[in-house]
Amino acid sequence: MTGFGKTKAAQAALQDEELPAHERADPFAALQAELDAEQPTLNTHTFAGLIGHENTCKTAIVTAAYNKYWEEIGEDEQPKQLWLLDFDGGGFANKSAFYPENTGIKSFEPYVYMTGNRTAIDYDATHNRVMQIMQFAIKNADNIWGVLVTGVDQFDAVCVNNMRINDLGLASDAISAADVRGAGDGQRVGSQWDWAIRKTRFQQLTSLCRALVKRGVKVFMETHLSLTNYSVGANEANASWKPAWEKSTNNFLFQIIRMEREDTLDEEGNVLIQRFTASFEKSKTDATLQGQKRTVLVTEVGKAPIFYGLPELNDGTL
Repeated sequence: MTGFGKTKAAQAALQDEELPAHERADPFAALQAELDAEQPTLNTHTFAGLIGHENTCKTAIVTAAYNKYWEEIGEDEQPKQLWLLDFDGGGFANKSAFYPENTGIKSFEPYVYMTGNRTAIDYDATHNRVMQIMQFAIKNADNIWGVLVTGVDQFDAVCVNNMRINDLGLASDAISAADVRGAGDGQRVGSQWDWAIRKTRFQQLTSLCRALVKRGVKVFMETHLSLTNYSVGANEANASWKPAWEKSTNNFLFQIIRMEREDTLDEEGNVLIQRFTASFEKSKTDATLQGQKRTVLVTEVGKAPIFYGLPELNDGTL
């Protein structure tokens, strides 16, 4: 084919791509090219939910594993970073207390704060900032070892307040939105279907997290536990502790790791030993870990603490 013929063919192909799919000469050409392209192999399968009460080493096992990687990286290599989307402030506190020299841990403030208002947080601006940070992470995925979202239960509160204040217009601010009786300025959510707004807002975060995992970034969503299945006056013994996030989140995670603390007391009820553990409640990419339990930290009165971390995270096999 002459140069003129090649040019015409290229122009025709370009014009064909601009047509609606059903009008193209080959509507599947772009998909075929995608299929023929080399498929990347993931170097991580870590999309982990870290669940537990406060002070159970949820943040610690992630920062410790990253610090081990950071210390072992060669002098000629540029270490990847650990990004903290730090809703509860625990990530920054952990870094400051234990790894002040680690320049690879980067903490982002997710909240946008109000001025001249009776409430502290601009919920709409905060949601948009979270989306921007996570989209920025996707753009920089090649340079990121992992992303840790602390206090996911607080992001869920951002979603709920946005739904009540900005999406449904049921309240003027977060204080009014907290009055779910409908007795004051705030009104109740009129239909159970309206809660799909909160779910959709929340799952924008999990969608961006999944996109990061596909690009080889380890992602950790950390949340606290809340009591469910009972109300005021009911028997608390019938309640159960569940992760405080939008309930379908469990379905998207590859791993769910429950962090717990076990106390050993003396005869007078004083704490002698505290054993911090990590239990794999879900392990989608490694069945050998399902149901396994690891000791991550032991503290004992009069002795130095012994921190083990999570072995599978420390050695990169998770």
